[in-house]
Amino acid sequence: MDYSPGDTLIHRLDVRAKMLGFLGIIILSFLFQNPFYQLVILAIASLLALWINIPLQKIGGMIIPLMPIVISIILITGFSLPPQHFEQASSQKILFYALPGNRFGATIGGFLLGTTFLLRLWSMLIASSILTSTTSMEDFTQFFHRMKVPAEISMMITTALRFIPTLDKKRRLIMEAQKARGTKFNDKGIASSIRSYIPIMIPLFINSILMANSLSMAMLNRGYGMTRAWSPSSEKSFALRDFWTIFLIILATTAAIFARFKLRLGVL
Repeated sequence: MDYSPGDTLIHRLDVRAKMLGFLGIIILSFLFQNPFYQLVILAIASLLALWINIPLQKIGGMIIPLMPIVISIILITGFSLPPQHFEQASSQKILFYALPGNRFGATIGGFLLGTTFLLRLWSMLIASSILTSTTSMEDFTQFFHRMKVPAEISMMITTALRFIPTLDKKRRLIMEAQKARGTKFNDKGIASSIRSYIPIMIPLFINSILMANSLSMAMLNRGYGMTRAWSPSSEKSFALRDFWTIFLIILATTAAIFARFKLRLGVL
């Protein structure tokens, strides 16, 4: 998602605090198996997204194409995980059997775990959207510089982050142009669906190569690689709000780890 300038508290946070918050949401998402706890994490991430005016419909549009894969994962976990895989008696119950003779049973815990995978994916998508839409490329570059990341790797990462939204816009423009020419993208069958997306992939690859070539020429004209020294445009330091944010993130993550491994909450 593109960077959107703003004046919210999240926009004003130091990039290191935001990166720690992003890491905290990822850790919390993988701690709990119960979808109820994952739903709480998703609600918190959604409220943060609404706070900085990120339309959730846009994030929903990112996950809708993945729904066939997600539904497949829910079905696989529902039928493949045996009752003894779960700790809770309620999760060990078998809803029904797919084959005669009480074979290939679908467990409640398996379906709940598959639902957790879906909510976890949505939480991480929202968290990454919050991070990229409130942090400029200059802040990312400065963060990598402070983390002693080599300049080449930093350039690769920031360039990828910058051009992912650009390529997505190109994809939408190409799809609209191909639809205007009568191309259909909803053909039945796997082979037909793959063939229908060839008119999108070929122009998208060509556009990617042209953009990469233009970027390399611009970098050469600006003398990229002539010196190994970094010259950041600005230096940012921690403010009081950053210290409080880091403290709350560490406190929440520690409490969640304690609840998961000591109190055994959030397990199926």
